[in-house]
Amino acid sequence: MAMYDLFILNGLVCTASDIGRFDIGVIDGKIAFFGKAQPSQLEQSKQIIDAEGGHVFPGGIDAHVHICQDTGAAVCADNFETGSRSAAAGGTTTIVTFACQNRQDTSTLKVLADYHAKANSTGSYVDYGFHMIITNPSESVVKDEIPVLMQEGISSCKLFMTYDAMKLKDNELLDIMLASRKEGMTTMMHAENGDIINWLTDRLEEKGMLEPVYHGWSRPPVVEAEATNRAITLSELIDQPILFVHVSAAEAANTIRKAQTRGVPIFAETCPQYLYLTWQDLQRFHDPACFENSKHVCSPPPGLDGTDQEAIWTGLANGTFTIFSSDHCPYLYKGPAGKILGVAEYQPERVPPDIDYEDFMRHKKGHFKHIPNGCPGVETRLALLYKGLEEGRLSPQRFVELTSTNPAKLYGLYPQKGCLLPGSDADFTIWHPRGKMRPFTLTNSVLHHNVDYTPYEGVHFENWPRYTILRGKVLWKEGELADDEQKTGHFVKRGPSQLHVAASRLKDKRRVAEWLY
Repeated sequence: MAMYDLFILNGLVCTASDIGRFDIGVIDGKIAFFGKAQPSQLEQSKQIIDAEGGHVFPGGIDAHVHICQDTGAAVCADNFETGSRSAAAGGTTTIVTFACQNRQDTSTLKVLADYHAKANSTGSYVDYGFHMIITNPSESVVKDEIPVLMQEGISSCKLFMTYDAMKLKDNELLDIMLASRKEGMTTMMHAENGDIINWLTDRLEEKGMLEPVYHGWSRPPVVEAEATNRAITLSELIDQPILFVHVSAAEAANTIRKAQTRGVPIFAETCPQYLYLTWQDLQRFHDPACFENSKHVCSPPPGLDGTDQEAIWTGLANGTFTIFSSDHCPYLYKGPAGKILGVAEYQPERVPPDIDYEDFMRHKKGHFKHIPNGCPGVETRLALLYKGLEEGRLSPQRFVELTSTNPAKLYGLYPQKGCLLPGSDADFTIWHPRGKMRPFTLTNSVLHHNVDYTPYEGVHFENWPRYTILRGKVLWKEGELADDEQKTGHFVKRGPSQLHVAASRLKDKRRVAEWLY
């Protein structure tokens, strides 16, 4: 009889389609048995975990993580070691992070090599892949390098419709989308109208409305909705499926839903900040002018109020949203290359070493447009959505679909990841049985990222991942990292999306330029 490396017993095992009480056996990092374990099998197992009736899910896949992605003066606080450590502590076994081509980079292949080097220099606790952000779509990048990226296992790219340093014109978006279509590459879209944002920012500047709270005013929901509609038009024109990242508000979600209803192959992602934050959080601290409000500056900003939050929850339940990611974008609040740039870039001066950052920011006026956009969240993603499961907003199957199975299918990881099948990677997230974990109120001190705050400070949790297991190896156990020395995560080559078979192939020549093919 085979020697098992691990057996998980008495779990309420859940996939994207089924749920039941099963035992799972692991050999050489792969799922080898699924059923009712026999005494003879357990005698041959090196390790046994009793799930005690708690949920056993496929390991979490967070497909939207920023690590080592430095832009201008802003520097990510997390490298692959600290970011992956935080992921493991939150139940995530695979992350897909971004390799970012800057305007001056003539080759995406050189960018990819640089990011591989960054990952190799520290190691990673969890498995990882890369999306390629394309900002300089030269002819050689579009025609020659996109096929090579696919061969290297980089089967997705991200395009921007905002940020002057990154945004592409519509014809450039079409060039990349067409090349991606030919290769089976997933196209991700950051949909905000950059020209409207710049125009509104200029008007706010004229009126002296510069504090962090006005970040939301510069990006009202119509900015996202317009760009979303425009990107859908481009997608339909060339019949290329696209995924909208970090959808924030009801208006954009409704636009996406209408396109999906018409049969257009549009996918969408949302994130925890759009379930738990609103514009009010941009003025949470002390008073609306307090620079500490910069902690909640992200793009797009959270919805205006609770109605947007409810719309996002509805979209998660009814299928409008394909995946649920963190958009982990870690910038320090008290640090020289993080949120402080909202002050330092507006009033250029050398930031002295060993200063009291809070004091420095308290006594100087800043500008929201210089604040690095983003919030940390890779560790809190699953637990925040699990609250929705406990409240009856989502079924366990839908939770698995959003956080593991659909990311695996969309980004070419399935069935190696995202499922519980014989031969699949033995990646698991095991939760506490209901009522067996001591509830707690979140503080940043209990998290494992390298960031000095969490936007979810004060949120009450009654469950948290009990075990995180990567290829049969326990990473996280009962509130502790199981082995802080062994970083066994590795790069995972990804194939084409398995969801793109739903492409519309519409024949209406008024909408689709079929003659391109």
